[in-house]
Amino acid sequence: MEGIRHSRQFAETEALMGNYFGCHIAPVMKQTQAYLNERQGEEMMEYSTSLGGILSMMATAGQPLGDPYQTLKVTGEWNSKTTENYISMCRERIVSSDEMQQDLAHIAGQWRRAAVQEVGRERYDELSAELGCDLAYAYVDYRMEQLMIDRLVKERMPKSSAEYIIRKAAESSLLGLPQVLGRSPLAEDIEARGEAAYRPSKVEKGVGWALGASADAVMLGGAGSWATFAKFIGADAAISAVAGHLEKDKPEGPTVEACISKGLFGSGSDVFAAFRQEASVIPPKENGILAEANHALHKKIPVYEIDFTKWMEVGNTQWWPDFGGSDRERDERYKDVPLVIAPGQEEAYLRDMERQEAEAEEVQAVQETEHREESETVSHDQNLGGNATAAIGPESPQAQAAQTNESGWDGLVRSMGLDNLGDITGNLGYVMAMLPDILLGAFTGKTQSLRLKDNLLPMASIVAGLFVRNPLLKMLLIGLGGANLLNKAGHEALERKRSEGLTAGSRETEYKRYPDEPLNPRIVNPMLQGCTLVATIDHIPCTVQLSPTVADAYKAGALPLNTLANAVLAQSDRMNALASQNYDDSRQETVMRTRGIQ
Repeated sequence: MEGIRHSRQFAETEALMGNYFGCHIAPVMKQTQAYLNERQGEEMMEYSTSLGGILSMMATAGQPLGDPYQTLKVTGEWNSKTTENYISMCRERIVSSDEMQQDLAHIAGQWRRAAVQEVGRERYDELSAELGCDLAYAYVDYRMEQLMIDRLVKERMPKSSAEYIIRKAAESSLLGLPQVLGRSPLAEDIEARGEAAYRPSKVEKGVGWALGASADAVMLGGAGSWATFAKFIGADAAISAVAGHLEKDKPEGPTVEACISKGLFGSGSDVFAAFRQEASVIPPKENGILAEANHALHKKIPVYEIDFTKWMEVGNTQWWPDFGGSDRERDERYKDVPLVIAPGQEEAYLRDMERQEAEAEEVQAVQETEHREESETVSHDQNLGGNATAAIGPESPQAQAAQTNESGWDGLVRSMGLDNLGDITGNLGYVMAMLPDILLGAFTGKTQSLRLKDNLLPMASIVAGLFVRNPLLKMLLIGLGGANLLNKAGHEALERKRSEGLTAGSRETEYKRYPDEPLNPRIVNPMLQGCTLVATIDHIPCTVQLSPTVADAYKAGALPLNTLANAVLAQSDRMNALASQNYDDSRQETVMRTRGIQ
């Protein structure tokens, strides 16, 4: 932008137009799209029940490529709308709003003032006379239309490889031929720009074309033989190549930006791309034109200035920032309702809380009643001399019998040395892997669970099973003795594993120590809460999620807070620079085909 004296004003105006579009015109596009979809659905429903629609469905019932709504897409009032018609509907909604018209006129006045300061009033009037209308009005109108088209391009751009392959296969197949041929020039341009912005690889293109050709071959019955199938695929490839070659040879005229750059600024390159790149890095609160326009615009552009330190003040009941977007203050009755509750559901939340409190009170009352009855029973027994307590005390035979019956098989399993056998079955792989070491430790004295004096019974069971002829009794004696020894050895192996894990976990990690650096002036009030770094960077509150290792290093005193905050800022700047470079590369490779001034 060499030689342009007021590039900052043009960049701020571009930022103003982008912010106004995102805040007020993009919702108009969304509302128009919803209105159009609703009317198209109603029209299709009405057509399906009409005589012509029924006959059309009957005629296309046996045709694979038949579309019963093809006639409706040509003659229908709403289904025949193209992308150009959709843009025109959006423009009509904008024109019908007096507030938007006055706001756009004010934005055009800001752009006109910058242009007059740059080239003078005489040159500006001369260019406007050649154009046939005011240059600022023409450019703002053109820019808003391009922002609409760019939004459609972004929406139509494939979001993943699978989406691109499926879409490419449908377009290259005969099944999608009516939809491709029915596109308007603007819709075709949007599809091409979206694909160019996605930048598909050759593999994705090849897979998409192969799926489309295969679908055509299957739909046509395989063509009879492999040779015919190969010829069909070759013909399809030739047609696709010729169509792609003819599409690339279409001439492209100069863009509106190039014409204005040449006529107004005398530059052979597009200066508006540089203006928009500069506008993307201007903070909203430093945009003087945006601040000035907000005093005159009917539909304001919100500029949020958040002071994070106010959020952290003790006793501040309103922890959320006040953006001034709510016209209705919260009722005093809803002051204790969490903000995550959807608007209009406060009463339902309060009713549910009252029901839960009532249930909790009932449960508490029942528990108090039971506790009071138990106390009265104990006092009554004490008054009787303790006879009842002695009769059913824990030392009585009845109590012992009750405890034995409640334990079930537990006492028998414990007597055979098979208690907690589930721990062994759950870690059977580890126990079997450590079994050689356990058996070797029995001879060296390292294994304490397989000593002879503590395992006479299971060993005797195994020896007895070797001399018993009854196969069932043999299996029972050897199995119980072996399970007893395996259970003891397995628990000892697991205990060793736990002790080794505790020993390894008890070691303190040694971190490399970093010097304490001066805090970068762009960072204000950094603090670490758990694994989250909270700081104000470039006057913007930020939270950064750190790894537990970094948090432990900070807690150990090896990593000072200022050094950590500076490193996070440096990494953030590198990522932003890389993202900006990738964005610039994608913008350079994107095919820009726009219409000239009518």
